[in-house]
Amino acid sequence: MNTPQHLRILLVEDSPTDALLIREALADVDDFQHALVHVERLADAISRCVAIRFDIVLLDLGLPDAHGISTFRTFRDRVPELPVLVFTGLDDKSVGLLAIQYGAQDYLVKRDIDPSALSRAIRYAIERHRIAHALEESEERFQLAVSGASAGLWDWDPQSGATWLSPYFKKILGYEPDEFPDDSGTVLDAIHPADRGRVNTCLAAHLEQMRPYDVEYRMRTKSGEYCWVHARGQALWNQFGQPYRMLGWIIDVTERRLAEEALRASREELQRLSAGIQQAREDEKARIARELHDDFGQQLVALKIACARLDASIKRSDSPAGAADLANVYKLIDQLVVSVRRIATDLRPAMLDDLGLIPALEWLVNRFSERHGVRVSRRIADNIAFNDDSATAVFRIVQEALTNVARHARATEVVLEILRKEPHCVVHITDNGCGSAPDQRPAADSFGLLGIRERAWALRGDLQIRTAPDQGFAITVSLPLDTIEARSGRS
Repeated sequence: MNTPQHLRILLVEDSPTDALLIREALADVDDFQHALVHVERLADAISRCVAIRFDIVLLDLGLPDAHGISTFRTFRDRVPELPVLVFTGLDDKSVGLLAIQYGAQDYLVKRDIDPSALSRAIRYAIERHRIAHALEESEERFQLAVSGASAGLWDWDPQSGATWLSPYFKKILGYEPDEFPDDSGTVLDAIHPADRGRVNTCLAAHLEQMRPYDVEYRMRTKSGEYCWVHARGQALWNQFGQPYRMLGWIIDVTERRLAEEALRASREELQRLSAGIQQAREDEKARIARELHDDFGQQLVALKIACARLDASIKRSDSPAGAADLANVYKLIDQLVVSVRRIATDLRPAMLDDLGLIPALEWLVNRFSERHGVRVSRRIADNIAFNDDSATAVFRIVQEALTNVARHARATEVVLEILRKEPHCVVHITDNGCGSAPDQRPAADSFGLLGIRERAWALRGDLQIRTAPDQGFAITVSLPLDTIEARSGRS
């Protein structure tokens, strides 16, 4: 026992004879030293307990200002923190037992008091009070943990099936405490049918092989929908290895699971977009090569026709010098074909290096107008110092937008503006074509927005689209000047 070596004892006894007998019995106790305070009335006892900290109270139930079990109940209500040893007469044993039921630690019959019995009763009373107080604090901590926890606690007896569910467990499922029964079968029925087998397998592995019980599954809520919960638990086994109790908790992880699902979908979408971007790049390479091939091919056809005519003329004249000239022409044609193929594989237009962005755009716009019969009005600022990367991006954005107009818009007029509007460079391209519904999401291959968006985002820019049926299509790309005018990252 953890009885202190020196005790402060309060004796509440109105009989001088009984008080003397108790005092003499305490004097013969060898187990501890003590300091005794004696009062004769209940009111005085309560006052002394307020002023002095006692280790135990020896309380007679028959006092001038209180009698019977009400004596103890009154003292207990006013001073609940002290252990009480009740004294009764020979005829009051039932009252002593009743006092124990109300919270007294023990009782003694005054005529049977001896040093040994008194010492034992005092030590046991103090120890029982300490244990009861510790248990009460533990229960309070548990209740605080249960009421304040964001987890739903559960307690289950694997043998009998008896189950206890905390109020928050039921709250996770959308129920009030009295709406969901403390029943293991009801809990099992609430688990999603597709998850029950996995939960039962995990539970059996824990109970039979002592593996960790840690599992996530879905549970049906009061509304009929399912929420995701993360469950953990720990069983207790007896000396025969049989589980006799299991405690655990669940927490609602629906938001995390939804976030993970959204992240997974985003990753899949990103992979799809990346594949689309790669395909768009390959398509762009093929388109550029095809357009270059078409332009130079037409020139080559004309040149070959001219060579054929020159060949016929030389054959008619039988001139050796003319034959040599013709051979040189064919050699030049072969060299030109090789050059065309090399140029077609280069994504960065060589004219940007040779001419600069504005002349290159003028060439692009004029060529577009001539080929497609679309009038292009342009206003291009000359006070923006594009670096290599941004010049290429802007050239490709305009090129892609004009290609989309030619393919899809059925437009007759286009307005191209590239303006400096601090702190941005704004590229604005509009047409008077057929447009589309604002709530209709254009496919990547129908308006070619994927490449434009990629180039805008690569320069920390922003893409905005405005369209309506029969009101044309407008693309606005805003690019930060501190990005497009910064030193190029190309080596």
